[in-house]
Amino acid sequence: MATGTRIGLGGSAQVYCVHDRQKRQIIDPEQVRFLGRALNVQYDPRHHKLQTCACCQNLFVTPDDTPRLCDRCSGVTAHPLAAPLPEPLEGAI
Repeated sequence: MATGTRIGLGGSAQVYCVHDRQKRQIIDPEQVRFLGRALNVQYDPRHHKLQTCACCQNLFVTPDDTPRLCDRCSGVTAHPLAAPLPEPLEGAI
């Protein structure tokens, strides 16, 4: 009769951009509305546009649809760049 040991590994990975923001954490427009309500910020789609940050790939709200990085990714990098950042995505989502 043979006996043995079975080993299993598990876990989850979190990916962060060079500005130390978790990537793809806010990807659904409903999440943006929920966070706005939680912070008492009114989000009106007639006057605000949703964009995806080219760095962290999270949704954020802007007053117009000019391509840009989110506020957190517009600052100083927390980690050295390994590759060039892509240009901000054209238009609003």
